[in-house]
Amino acid sequence: MGFLFGAQADYVRALGPIFALSIFLFTFSTFMGYSMGDEIQASVFEDVLSGLPDPADSSDLELFSAILTNNVIASFIFLVSGVVAGVPPLLFIALNGFFVGWIAYSAAAELGLGFVFMTLLPHGVIEIPAITLCAAMGVGLGYQIINKLRRREGLQRYVVDSLNVFITRIIPLLILAALIETGLIIFFG
Repeated sequence: MGFLFGAQADYVRALGPIFALSIFLFTFSTFMGYSMGDEIQASVFEDVLSGLPDPADSSDLELFSAILTNNVIASFIFLVSGVVAGVPPLLFIALNGFFVGWIAYSAAAELGLGFVFMTLLPHGVIEIPAITLCAAMGVGLGYQIINKLRRREGLQRYVVDSLNVFITRIIPLLILAALIETGLIIFFG
Protein backbone atom coordinates (compact mmCIF):
# COMPACT_ATOMS: atom_id res chain seq x y z
CA MET A 1 0.00 0.00 0.00
CA GLY A 2 2.80 2.40 0.89
CA PHE A 3 4.62 1.63 -2.36
CA LEU A 4 1.60 2.44 -4.51
CA PHE A 5 0.19 5.39 -2.55
CA GLY A 6 3.18 6.76 -0.63
CA ALA A 7 2.19 9.55 1.76
CA GLN A 8 -1.51 8.98 0.97
CA ALA A 9 -1.43 5.32 2.10
CA ASP A 10 -3.25 6.04 5.37
CA TYR A 11 -5.91 8.03 3.54
CA VAL A 12 -6.49 5.16 1.08
CA ARG A 13 -6.34 2.54 3.84
CA ALA A 14 -9.14 4.37 5.68
CA LEU A 15 -11.29 3.98 2.56
CA GLY A 16 -11.01 0.17 2.78
CA PRO A 17 -14.60 -0.62 3.82
CA ILE A 18 -16.07 1.81 1.26
CA PHE A 19 -13.72 0.45 -1.41
CA ALA A 20 -14.82 -3.11 -0.57
CA LEU A 21 -18.48 -2.06 -0.89
CA SER A 22 -17.72 -0.37 -4.24
CA ILE A 23 -15.91 -3.48 -5.54
CA PHE A 24 -18.84 -5.64 -4.42
CA LEU A 25 -21.34 -3.38 -6.22
CA PHE A 26 -19.21 -3.31 -9.37
CA THR A 27 -18.77 -7.11 -9.37
CA PHE A 28 -22.43 -7.82 -8.62
CA SER A 29 -23.66 -5.42 -11.30
CA THR A 30 -21.15 -6.84 -13.79
CA PHE A 31 -22.61 -10.30 -13.25
CA MET A 32 -26.11 -8.85 -13.57
CA GLY A 33 -25.21 -7.11 -16.83
CA TYR A 34 -23.69 -10.31 -18.17
CA SER A 35 -26.65 -12.47 -17.11
CA MET A 36 -29.14 -10.03 -18.66
CA GLY A 37 -27.03 -9.50 -21.80
CA ASP A 38 -29.42 -11.30 -24.13
CA GLU A 39 -32.40 -9.33 -22.83
CA ILE A 40 -31.03 -5.83 -23.49
CA GLN A 41 -30.78 -4.40 -26.97
CA ALA A 42 -27.70 -2.43 -28.07
CA SER A 43 -29.90 0.61 -28.71
CA VAL A 44 -30.22 1.09 -24.93
CA PHE A 45 -26.50 1.91 -24.78
CA GLU A 46 -26.22 3.86 -28.05
CA ASP A 47 -25.51 7.18 -26.31
CA VAL A 48 -22.64 5.64 -24.34
CA LEU A 49 -21.22 3.79 -27.32
CA SER A 50 -21.53 6.78 -29.68
CA GLY A 51 -18.95 8.74 -27.64
CA LEU A 52 -16.21 6.23 -28.40
CA PRO A 53 -14.36 6.43 -31.71
CA ASP A 54 -14.43 3.56 -34.17
CA PRO A 55 -10.99 1.91 -33.96
CA ALA A 56 -10.99 1.36 -37.72
CA ASP A 57 -11.45 5.08 -38.39
CA SER A 58 -9.17 6.45 -35.65
CA SER A 59 -5.47 6.90 -35.26
CA ASP A 60 -3.78 5.20 -32.32
CA LEU A 61 -3.40 8.57 -30.59
CA GLU A 62 -7.08 9.45 -31.11
CA LEU A 63 -8.13 6.11 -29.70
CA PHE A 64 -5.80 6.43 -26.69
CA SER A 65 -6.98 10.01 -26.07
CA ALA A 66 -10.65 9.03 -26.22
CA ILE A 67 -10.19 6.11 -23.82
CA LEU A 68 -8.10 8.17 -21.39
CA THR A 69 -10.41 11.19 -21.50
CA ASN A 70 -13.49 9.01 -20.94
CA ASN A 71 -11.91 7.24 -17.96
CA VAL A 72 -10.48 10.38 -16.33
CA ILE A 73 -13.75 12.30 -16.67
CA ALA A 74 -15.81 9.34 -15.40
CA SER A 75 -13.47 8.88 -12.44
CA PHE A 76 -13.59 12.57 -11.57
CA ILE A 77 -17.39 12.54 -11.77
CA PHE A 78 -17.46 9.50 -9.48
CA LEU A 79 -15.34 11.47 -7.01
CA VAL A 80 -17.08 14.85 -7.03
CA SER A 81 -20.62 13.48 -7.24
CA GLY A 82 -20.12 12.34 -3.67
CA VAL A 83 -21.10 15.84 -2.55
CA VAL A 84 -24.70 14.59 -2.79
CA ALA A 85 -24.53 12.56 0.45
CA GLY A 86 -22.16 10.03 -1.15
CA VAL A 87 -24.91 8.16 -3.00
CA PRO A 88 -24.26 8.94 -6.71
CA PRO A 89 -20.79 7.31 -6.83
CA LEU A 90 -22.32 4.01 -5.74
CA LEU A 91 -25.02 4.30 -8.39
CA PHE A 92 -22.45 5.21 -11.04
CA ILE A 93 -20.18 2.28 -10.14
CA ALA A 94 -23.14 -0.11 -10.29
CA LEU A 95 -24.19 1.25 -13.69
CA ASN A 96 -20.61 1.05 -14.94
CA GLY A 97 -20.37 -2.58 -13.79
CA PHE A 98 -23.66 -3.42 -15.48
CA PHE A 99 -22.41 -1.88 -18.72
CA VAL A 100 -19.12 -3.83 -18.52
CA GLY A 101 -21.10 -7.03 -17.96
CA TRP A 102 -23.35 -6.33 -20.92
CA ILE A 103 -20.35 -5.56 -23.17
CA ALA A 104 -18.66 -8.76 -21.95
CA TYR A 105 -21.78 -10.78 -22.79
CA SER A 106 -22.04 -9.22 -26.25
CA ALA A 107 -18.35 -9.82 -26.99
CA ALA A 108 -18.45 -13.37 -25.58
CA ALA A 109 -21.44 -14.21 -27.78
CA GLU A 110 -19.40 -13.31 -30.87
CA LEU A 111 -15.80 -14.05 -29.91
CA GLY A 112 -15.95 -16.34 -26.87
CA LEU A 113 -15.45 -15.84 -23.17
CA GLY A 114 -11.70 -16.51 -23.43
CA PHE A 115 -11.36 -13.51 -25.75
CA VAL A 116 -13.24 -11.33 -23.27
CA PHE A 117 -10.92 -12.31 -20.41
CA MET A 118 -7.83 -11.93 -22.59
CA THR A 119 -8.82 -8.39 -23.58
CA LEU A 120 -10.43 -7.19 -20.34
CA LEU A 121 -8.00 -8.44 -17.70
CA PRO A 122 -4.74 -6.77 -18.82
CA HIS A 123 -6.08 -3.25 -18.50
CA GLY A 124 -9.05 -4.02 -16.21
CA VAL A 125 -6.82 -5.03 -13.28
CA ILE A 126 -5.56 -1.43 -13.29
CA GLU A 127 -8.55 0.54 -14.55
CA ILE A 128 -11.35 -1.04 -12.50
CA PRO A 129 -9.68 -0.62 -9.08
CA ALA A 130 -8.64 2.96 -9.97
CA ILE A 131 -12.16 3.94 -10.98
CA THR A 132 -13.66 2.05 -8.04
CA LEU A 133 -11.30 3.90 -5.68
CA CYS A 134 -12.66 7.17 -7.09
CA ALA A 135 -16.17 5.99 -6.27
CA ALA A 136 -15.04 5.14 -2.72
CA MET A 137 -13.43 8.58 -2.40
CA GLY A 138 -16.74 10.11 -3.58
CA VAL A 139 -18.70 8.22 -0.93
CA GLY A 140 -16.13 9.34 1.64
CA LEU A 141 -16.57 12.92 0.45
CA GLY A 142 -20.30 12.68 1.09
CA TYR A 143 -19.60 11.33 4.55
CA GLN A 144 -17.19 14.20 5.24
CA ILE A 145 -19.78 16.76 4.12
CA ILE A 146 -22.35 15.22 6.45
CA ASN A 147 -19.77 15.43 9.25
CA LYS A 148 -19.10 19.08 8.38
CA LEU A 149 -22.83 19.80 8.71
CA ARG A 150 -22.58 18.23 12.15
CA ARG A 151 -19.77 20.71 12.88
CA ARG A 152 -16.94 18.17 12.65
CA GLU A 153 -13.60 18.96 11.10
CA GLY A 154 -11.81 17.16 8.31
CA LEU A 155 -13.59 18.14 5.10
CA GLN A 156 -10.84 20.41 3.78
CA ARG A 157 -8.10 17.83 4.52
CA TYR A 158 -10.23 15.12 2.87
CA VAL A 159 -10.72 17.19 -0.30
CA VAL A 160 -6.99 17.94 -0.50
CA ASP A 161 -6.09 14.27 0.01
CA SER A 162 -8.69 13.16 -2.56
CA LEU A 163 -7.42 15.55 -5.22
CA ASN A 164 -3.83 14.60 -4.44
CA VAL A 165 -4.58 10.88 -4.87
CA PHE A 166 -6.59 11.58 -8.01
CA ILE A 167 -3.87 13.64 -9.67
CA THR A 168 -0.77 11.75 -8.52
CA ARG A 169 -2.06 8.16 -8.46
CA ILE A 170 -5.36 7.68 -10.29
CA ILE A 171 -4.53 9.61 -13.47
CA PRO A 172 -1.17 7.80 -13.96
CA LEU A 173 -2.92 4.45 -13.42
CA LEU A 174 -5.58 5.41 -15.96
CA ILE A 175 -2.87 6.44 -18.44
CA LEU A 176 -1.25 3.02 -18.06
CA ALA A 177 -4.62 1.26 -18.43
CA ALA A 178 -5.47 3.32 -21.54
CA LEU A 179 -2.09 2.46 -23.09
CA ILE A 180 -2.71 -1.25 -22.49
CA GLU A 181 -6.31 -1.03 -23.75
CA THR A 182 -5.25 0.86 -26.87
CA GLY A 183 -2.52 -1.70 -27.53
CA LEU A 184 -5.02 -4.54 -27.20
CA ILE A 185 -7.46 -2.85 -29.56
CA ILE A 186 -4.70 -2.30 -32.10
CA PHE A 187 -3.43 -5.86 -31.70
CA PHE A 188 -6.84 -7.52 -31.98
CA GLY A 189 -8.22 -4.72 -34.21
